[in-house]
Amino acid sequence: LPQREKITSHPPLKKLRSLNDLDQANEEQETEFLKLQVIEQQNIIDELTRDREKLIRRRKHKRSSKPIKRHVVDTVFGYDDDSMDSETSSVASYRTDRTPATPDDDLDEGLAAEESELRFRQLTKEYQALQRAYALLQEQTGGVIDAEREARAQEQLQAEVQRYKAKIEDLEKTLAQKGQDSHWVEDKQLFIKRNQELLDKIEKTEAENHRLQQELQDARDQNELLEFRNLELEERERRSPPFNLQIHPFSDGVSALQIYCMKEGVKDVSIPDLIKQLDILGDNGNLRNEEQVAIIQASTVLSLAEKWIQQIEGAEAALHQKMMELESDMEQFCKIKGYLEEELDYRKQALDQAYMRIQELEATLYNALQQETVIKFGELLTEKQQEELRTAVEKLRRQMLRKSREYDCQILQERMELLQQAHQRIRDLEDKTDIQKRQIKDLEEKVGSVMLLKHSELCFESSD
Repeated sequence: LPQREKITSHPPLKKLRSLNDLDQANEEQETEFLKLQVIEQQNIIDELTRDREKLIRRRKHKRSSKPIKRHVVDTVFGYDDDSMDSETSSVASYRTDRTPATPDDDLDEGLAAEESELRFRQLTKEYQALQRAYALLQEQTGGVIDAEREARAQEQLQAEVQRYKAKIEDLEKTLAQKGQDSHWVEDKQLFIKRNQELLDKIEKTEAENHRLQQELQDARDQNELLEFRNLELEERERRSPPFNLQIHPFSDGVSALQIYCMKEGVKDVSIPDLIKQLDILGDNGNLRNEEQVAIIQASTVLSLAEKWIQQIEGAEAALHQKMMELESDMEQFCKIKGYLEEELDYRKQALDQAYMRIQELEATLYNALQQETVIKFGELLTEKQQEELRTAVEKLRRQMLRKSREYDCQILQERMELLQQAHQRIRDLEDKTDIQKRQIKDLEEKVGSVMLLKHSELCFESSD
């Protein structure tokens, strides 16, 4: 009963998280159950052993106190007296030689002894089987450490930990008393200083590389803008009609209308003399009113036409000046393009040299990290510190590259905005140029009509 209470009061199993935990829990539970069975069977065997010893002592006591009796044995020949002369006969012959003539007390004692013997043997076999099963289970599970052994191992480990702690404290005290080795400290400081110098060189090289990349990107952007502008100017020059404008200087006393007439092949007409004659004819009183009005109107139209032609010539001169400025700008752009291409090549070479310098510094740093210096009281850098240093350098490099990309994106965005503004300005200038060309064409048509009108008037006067 106490063993059953012990089994039922066993603490619940812990929460399982995987199949391995389930198998381990089942094995532990089975082991505990077998342990309890072994203990229970051992207790039962002990009790039966004590009962058997008590029974044997009681039987011996009764035999010693009881008188010897002869028993009547029923045989095939009849009844015979079977004397039990020896009190030291074996228990087996004592059991097998009993007859129905045995007294009740002896029969009960024999049955109890036989039952106890059989039960003892059965329990012994069960106990041995449980021991074999327990040993087999321990072999399969790799051996289960019982609580006492685990407690002893834990106490031993704690004792070792305390002993090592005391040893460490003693060594620290000894080191504090003796003082540190100055040579080791100097080597360590020298190595730290060298690493710091290498890191500074790497940072400077990264900064120079970043600056060169920015300048290279700026040069590329400017080169692209100039190429785009050059292509636009070439396309515009290809599509625009040929426009050969030649401005002749005006001599003193020469009218613009006179020059236009000379270009058209009318060389016999003098515009100033014609205007004077028209004025004289307008003052002549012999003409009719209609003729005088027509002559005055013709003189006015000629004066206005001369002024108009002067304005047209001024606009043509301004357009010619604008074209000259555009051609000079184009030449300047071509020169800047060549200069930027040379600068781009130089920046590329500088960038390649910077990359080579970075690789040399990285190789120097790696060789410095790989060197093993024998130090009396410790190592310079552990593998973990070297890995941290490499990680820091790689992180710094990624950060610099990220900043460079962000700056390049910002510069590209600004360049795109400037390019859009330049495109808008070019479109505005082209619109203005087209408007001025249309105005010049209209003026030329009007000048032609004026000249025809003047020619018709001259013909009319000559006919009169």
